[in-house]
Amino acid sequence: MTSGSHETRPTPRHQLMSQAKTLLDTWSRGAEALALLKAVQQAGWLPLLAEPRSLQALQTSTGSSLAHLESVLLVLTAHGVVEWEGDLVGLSPSFEALCADDATVGIADLLDYAQMLPRYIQEAVQMPPGIPMSETDALIQAKVFGGHVTPATQIAFRLLADALPEYAVLEAGGRGLDVGCGVAGALLNMALIFPKSHQVGLELLPSIADEARRRVRALGVETRVEIRCQDVQTLDEERAYDTAFWAQPFFPEAIRAGVLQVILRALRPGGTLLMQELFVPPMDGDMAAMRGFALSQLLFRHRGMVFAPTAEELVQEGLAAGFESVRVAQTPFGRLAILRRPELPEGRLKNTLSAE
Repeated sequence: MTSGSHETRPTPRHQLMSQAKTLLDTWSRGAEALALLKAVQQAGWLPLLAEPRSLQALQTSTGSSLAHLESVLLVLTAHGVVEWEGDLVGLSPSFEALCADDATVGIADLLDYAQMLPRYIQEAVQMPPGIPMSETDALIQAKVFGGHVTPATQIAFRLLADALPEYAVLEAGGRGLDVGCGVAGALLNMALIFPKSHQVGLELLPSIADEARRRVRALGVETRVEIRCQDVQTLDEERAYDTAFWAQPFFPEAIRAGVLQVILRALRPGGTLLMQELFVPPMDGDMAAMRGFALSQLLFRHRGMVFAPTAEELVQEGLAAGFESVRVAQTPFGRLAILRRPELPEGRLKNTLSAE
């Protein structure tokens, strides 16, 4: 038997299999990194790494062996979570900001949300649509979307208020309504910007309403901010509010028209309704954003939500409910549909949609 020189080439089918395997490996590495970061956060290591320190100091604080610390820190370094300065190791600047007390959304909440999503994605494929999120998971989601009141959010909401003259009524002591207020992130920012205003937030789930009330107390604004654990469809106030914000992405399609009718009745004539265009299709070519958008669409539609309506489509929803169109405004928070309760009989209204 003689040996000859020959080259073994992978078949096209084998190359395709290898490409798919490489992609799966990439996804798996990301999930593993999240699991490690979650474990580090639960073990209380992240606050220890807020300031650079030696391995010996970390060993004393954590009780772990040097070999174990080195193994964990090697992975955290590779993922940009920590950085080394000589013999000292600490959080990288970006993760230090994310773990700080003034972070808009805390890392613990973000990690809880990242841990929760795969389960809901699996359910969205395997389970019938329309199953609501559990209250525990809804609270996790509310914390991530609502965030905390921080100096940075105050600046952002001040820019928003300056861009929207409709909010001037709050400066003079007007009443604002937040429908689906979650943990009251937006509501509390507006309450602090407009210290003469009175704000009411409606939240359906008790645990989320309790968290919102806790944040109200922490900021000392209980006398002018009220959180109600209430289904908006049961709100019976009429002509009681000057402005309303509706967290429309989180309301099922089946009740949207009825919710708008309740808000219309609750606003004073000339009162303003604002709705945010929260999800925007990504630019062509941005594959990471496109994947995230597609997954969000799957999750929201599975729970019976209308996903990613444009501001113009939100205006049309409002018009169908009896509102009068004001405009579509470009703001620091994206595009907002702005409508108002008519001051004139409906038959004499002229809808005037304009885009800024």
